[in-house]
Amino acid sequence: MSLSLLENLTSPGQLSDMSDTELKELADELRHALLMGVSSTGGHLASNLGVVELTIALHRVFNSPVDQIVFDVGHQCYVHKMLTGRFDRFSTLRQEEGLSGFPNPEESEHDIFKTGHSSTSISSALGLAYAKRLSGDDSSVVAVIGDGSMTGGMAYEGLNNAGNSGCNLVVVLNDNNMSISKNVGAISKAITRMRNRSSYFRFKDGFENFLMHLPLVGKPMYSGLVRLKSAVKTLFYSSNIFESMGFKYIGPVDGHNIELLSRVLERAKSLKCPVLVHVKTKKGKGYQFAENKPREFHGVGEFDVGTGNSNPNTQLSFTDVFGRAILRLAEKDKRICAITAAMGESCGLSQFKAQFPERFFDVGIAEQHAVTFAGGLAKNGYLPVFAVYSSFFQRSFDQVIHDVSLQNLKVVFAVDRAGIVGDDGETHQGMFDIPMLLPIPNVLIFSPSTGTELEKMLTRAVELEKLSCAVRYPRGGCISYTEFPFKNPSSDWDFSGDGANTAVISYGRLIHDVLPAAADFGADVIKLNLINRFESSLLDRLMGYEKLLFAEECYRIGGIGELLASALISRGYKGVYKIAAADNEFIKHSPLPSVKARLGLDSASIKRELMRL
Repeated sequence: MSLSLLENLTSPGQLSDMSDTELKELADELRHALLMGVSSTGGHLASNLGVVELTIALHRVFNSPVDQIVFDVGHQCYVHKMLTGRFDRFSTLRQEEGLSGFPNPEESEHDIFKTGHSSTSISSALGLAYAKRLSGDDSSVVAVIGDGSMTGGMAYEGLNNAGNSGCNLVVVLNDNNMSISKNVGAISKAITRMRNRSSYFRFKDGFENFLMHLPLVGKPMYSGLVRLKSAVKTLFYSSNIFESMGFKYIGPVDGHNIELLSRVLERAKSLKCPVLVHVKTKKGKGYQFAENKPREFHGVGEFDVGTGNSNPNTQLSFTDVFGRAILRLAEKDKRICAITAAMGESCGLSQFKAQFPERFFDVGIAEQHAVTFAGGLAKNGYLPVFAVYSSFFQRSFDQVIHDVSLQNLKVVFAVDRAGIVGDDGETHQGMFDIPMLLPIPNVLIFSPSTGTELEKMLTRAVELEKLSCAVRYPRGGCISYTEFPFKNPSSDWDFSGDGANTAVISYGRLIHDVLPAAADFGADVIKLNLINRFESSLLDRLMGYEKLLFAEECYRIGGIGELLASALISRGYKGVYKIAAADNEFIKHSPLPSVKARLGLDSASIKRELMRL
């Protein structure tokens, strides 16, 4: 397929000069580019296919980067990247030194905010809009947010603050699944169609202006018509929450009609006040496999465009092991409930949902609510297990403290994607769950190295009385080790070695890099299973070594290595102690082996650190 329009597009400003026919052709080219690119690099596909026309219309109407566009979550920004001068680099998406899979201001002035988490766009856009107003800047700010992100409470905090701000803010609600307002009957549909016509807007503005200039009776007539309009809208639009919060509401609008979208967005832009444009789109639009299975094509690896098939992965993942283990535990213990924040399938809970629907709770993209909700379940005698990605878990820091730990409640946190995640990059690295949990009382942290260990540690976490537990495990397949020397995952720590004068201490996935490095050097290996509590027997053994290297897939500041150093110092340890961990900086996207080598956490780097002791 020819991509001539896309190849010659160097600035989004060129879109205003294109005909409707050319814009439709451009949409086809963008979809083709998405399919060819993402099938090779992996990434978020269905969401981007669904916003092709919407993104074209946004850049046709708004003058980016003077008008600032913020994408909520940001996983649907691929079309935006191609329209803002990055099409020639699209093949580098999610590759080392290539384009990020999320908005990144370091790449382009058109990317206003680094976004990767949900429900934040309205708040950040409102801040941008207020700053513009304070500076005397009359340009617009646009927040593009999906209906899934509208399940997060922060979105409503932003709406509540924005509604009476008077700022030049447009919120575009990309609705590809659920209905927001309950419209009633054919009359309401006719009103919607009428409100979306440019002739309606012109007549409305002209008539309002005419009334306001009529002597004596004009203003009273206008006020009466406004009240009548509100009464009619209340009748046909069953409590539109957005208008109740102070927004002008336009929609629903066909999100795949560029001409209509452009007219509606022009109208929203002209109002110079908080406006919500409700856009209906189809996730996966234009690619049958993605339209039929939008969940499966939300985030994909490499796949065949012709068949929609990806290379089968026969390796069992840690997520798979967790899903099977929690199912077996729930069969025995009727108190166990599973909670997800809109990530049920991704966190391995599909079978749990099918088998125990009454004990499965999807709370939407609302991690804070999920933790406090778990506390409520625990208070009344149930055993909640909250399965959550590490990078999303960090959003619930206060709730873990205030609504679980402070209440002495038993909750199990199944922390998926812990440690380095690689391709998803800065916003999704699972590097903060340990520093977040360490200072919180009454929380134990387990970190398995294998699938078998994950099953054992999850069982132990469930069976432990009173104390809340976090079981953290990495993204990807369970690593197989031919002669894994650690046989006791139910213990707090384990040992492998011949009594050398040097030992490496580690935990989790990184133990597989530590073992060959230690073997080559001739060092003992201490493996932590329960990583934030140290038995006296462990500390006694460590005091006998002349040199210790602590290697962990975490930040040096706030990591387990610092905690252990403090414990050893308090005992009077006089030997050499060094920590191999990530420096205090955000970790950019690139494949896992590359990130580990860059951070000094691969086997070769660990061996070099041992030689420097």
